Amino acid sequence: MEVEVLWHAAEKPSEPLTIRISEFSQAQPSQREVQTANLSAPQTILLPAPKEKGFHVIEAELLGGGKVRATYRSGFWVRDAEFLRSGPRLTVNHDFFEIDGHPLAVVGTTYMSSEVQRLYFDHPNVYVWDRDMAQIQAAGLNMLRTGWWTGWDKFCDENGQPYERTLRTLEAYLMTARKHGLPVQFNFFAFLPEVLGGVNPYLDPEAQRKQQTLVSTVVARFHDVPFLAWDLINEPSISQHLWQTRPNGDPIELAAWNQWLSKRYPGRTALAAAWNVPPDSIAGTISLPQELEFSSRGMYVGHNSLRVYDYFLFAQETFVEWVRAMREKIRAAGSQQLITVGQDEGGVRDRLSPAFYAPVVGFTTNHSWWGNDSLLWDSLTAKQPGEAMLIQETGLQREINLNESARFTPEQEAALFERKVALSFAQGSGAIEWLWNTNSYMTEANEAPIGALRADSTEKPEATVMRDFARFSKSLQSHLQSPRQPSVAIITSQATQFSVLGDLQLEAQHKAVRALAYGLHISPYVIAENQIGKLGSPQLVILPSPQSLNENTWQTLLAYVRAGGSLLITGPVSRDEHWQFRDRAQDFGLSALTQPQSYRGAEIHLPGKVVLLSFDQQKQFALEALRFSDGSTWKETFAGKGKVFWSSYSVELAEGLDPAVALYGYVLEALKIKPMFESQSPLPPSVLIYSTELQDSVLYILESENADDTPVDLRDVLTGARLTLKLPAQHAALAVIGKQEKSVIAKYGF
Repeated sequence: MEVEVLWHAAEKPSEPLTIRISEFSQAQPSQREVQTANLSAPQTILLPAPKEKGFHVIEAELLGGGKVRATYRSGFWVRDAEFLRSGPRLTVNHDFFEIDGHPLAVVGTTYMSSEVQRLYFDHPNVYVWDRDMAQIQAAGLNMLRTGWWTGWDKFCDENGQPYERTLRTLEAYLMTARKHGLPVQFNFFAFLPEVLGGVNPYLDPEAQRKQQTLVSTVVARFHDVPFLAWDLINEPSISQHLWQTRPNGDPIELAAWNQWLSKRYPGRTALAAAWNVPPDSIAGTISLPQELEFSSRGMYVGHNSLRVYDYFLFAQETFVEWVRAMREKIRAAGSQQLITVGQDEGGVRDRLSPAFYAPVVGFTTNHSWWGNDSLLWDSLTAKQPGEAMLIQETGLQREINLNESARFTPEQEAALFERKVALSFAQGSGAIEWLWNTNSYMTEANEAPIGALRADSTEKPEATVMRDFARFSKSLQSHLQSPRQPSVAIITSQATQFSVLGDLQLEAQHKAVRALAYGLHISPYVIAENQIGKLGSPQLVILPSPQSLNENTWQTLLAYVRAGGSLLITGPVSRDEHWQFRDRAQDFGLSALTQPQSYRGAEIHLPGKVVLLSFDQQKQFALEALRFSDGSTWKETFAGKGKVFWSSYSVELAEGLDPAVALYGYVLEALKIKPMFESQSPLPPSVLIYSTELQDSVLYILESENADDTPVDLRDVLTGARLTLKLPAQHAALAVIGKQEKSVIAKYGF
């Protein structure tokens, strides 16, 4: 075994220096191989090769004047394939993670190295990994996320073939994680797949070949490590224009775009009709959408935005095919391990979406960072039917004042972090924190302070939050089985969301979730438009402020109502995905006109009450309203075995939350849909109580977005159990009520 010794000093030593190198098995520290040498020049010291499998330590001591002046330690593993492949098996069911077939409430962290952070493959130190993972294990955390965020040319050659040192470094990391009982998610790419000399990250055959070589070779080496999962890419975008959906603009993409359009549309005449343009304007090669077309003002200068919807679908399908191809290579390498895509909040907004790629991954994810006012929506929209969902990254970006001082105290940051972790269990499997060790190499002010441990290894208050959640998760996880589907579903309109009016659809979704969950204490679930076939059988479906909708989605909703379901529509749904008019009110025997809503004030006249609405300038510019022929603004009508409730106006897009709460409350009362609990004291609308019925228990998530502490006193309807506590301002609490015990059997935060 060779140990290379390099010496750098600012000035000549005042005394002779020597170095003492020791090698020993961590299991037998007293049995050491020791070599001592004068430290006069760079040199290589030879030590006998160790015979024992397992973890070994290299210790270097700098000696001068008979004293130890400095000590540095590193380490390595002697390969033990049986040990590596004997770890626990990580899997998922339709809703939750499992470890060796038992439910796992994930409370994990992202870890690379406290010493060199993302350069841990360039400068691996297994001793440091072992020390840090021991600390993570002692904190009770139960999963790691790691991988490559930069520098792929250091891991592989120009053909994508990973270097042997790369594979051995990963093996040492996995061995260390195995030692500490920590399942690992390993991430291959970040933000955009490395093209490795190619042109387009998703469509260039040469880039794909090299990417697949890199991934499949790594997977082949570790295909039977049972506690390992593969994350194909962190927070992906479709092009070099990160954090948005815009064309890459290269010839390969242009050719693929034209081929995609040819398959989707029977001819140029049909395409011209969909886009409302003259046929001769799209003769020959059809250009990719220009930036102006992603603006709501493009139509005023001859660039309507109708092709934007098609580009969104093209981007989604392109990414799905990339993921599918990667998945096939991974399976061909002998792996049956979990595969995922580590997408952030943009995936449920206007970027590559889990609603599309969910069928080709093992579980979906979300990274809850900036949307602090919509954390529940983050979880509900990332959860796809029949797929487990994990908040795979969550944490705190540093927010600063104008004078560059910190806006929040560490304790205030920890309170927000606590709420994020708590809401990861709203139809989710838990959370992985970003990041365990603060990355002091980061240069961005909002990134540099992120981490549970500071650069000096002292813990921030959020580390205590992680420890407490890890302790709670052990009591929670055995109960994470067979969650009952909520009685209310919210359907999102991708036809509008993937248009230049997408912000309005997102606002409608946010308000729909908040009105139900915060205002009315009803726990909903969310179905994306392209997943409408997996709607299930809710008691009520809400279609919030759709404006436009794909015809297939509409027909599915018609069938749902005629079979006995109840549907609430707010505002018109008189446009298809290309904004062509469709008289959908007549499908329910209603006569109505669709008109521009160019006014601020309006009213919805419900039986026995009036809901007052006020719309701001943006809504007056963009929205349409429904004028029923009899002058009414509210309709209730039967269709087949079911019932439709329809308002003239997009109530979720009116100012404030009260109109949506009032309208939803009326419909819920009419259908006799009630919360799973009875509150014995008033609750402010900024306090969430989210309940989930499980196989043997009921999980309650309580989250405060209130300025003051809130007394909570409620009775669980299913068990009759009482839950009483004071919920601290801007904090969270969780409780598990056993069906058999009829009392709280596990709790966090009180």
